[in-house]
Amino acid sequence: MQRTHLLAGRPQPGGRDPAPGALVLVQDLVNTVDREHGPDLLDDAAGLREWLALRDMAVENVSVNDLVNVRNLREALRGLLLANNGGPEPPGARPVLELAGERARLTVRLDPEGAALAPVTNGVDGALGRVVAAAAVAMWDGTWARLKACPRDACHWAFYDRSPNASATWCAMSICGQRVKARTYYRRRRASGD
Repeated sequence: MQRTHLLAGRPQPGGRDPAPGALVLVQDLVNTVDREHGPDLLDDAAGLREWLALRDMAVENVSVNDLVNVRNLREALRGLLLANNGGPEPPGARPVLELAGERARLTVRLDPEGAALAPVTNGVDGALGRVVAAAAVAMWDGTWARLKACPRDACHWAFYDRSPNASATWCAMSICGQRVKARTYYRRRRASGD
């Protein structure tokens, strides 16, 4: 996947629409790496700054610790999204989100436009707080379970399942679904000696 597509969070495999509302922040963060072909936007401070700036969360300074924190948050979220798709939940994932929320000092805001969970902290911690806030609100409003990660090991792309019964498994059936089915078919065929 091209770096510009990772930065923009678009296009989605199979022509899927992105997650609704602020939940797209979670989806976009998880999708900052193309696990099969590269690149990884979070390999350096410039990539993180560029990704944040495109989401109106511009920061000037990014430390090595910030990069570690954002990569840890991304992988914790990926683990939870794999669990939304039937996989086991990683035991340390939720504490990573909780710690990011604490560093951002997430606070309830009751603005005339509507209630929100918002970070008080600035910088990278505040930006990551916006991502955690989006995840927490989605967990409360029921949309969280529809944000999933593709179970194919080389993929793990985050996608929003808009199917009526929330039964989509693959980021795109035409890509990962077909590859897994073909591999399974050939293994069975080889095992049976055909």
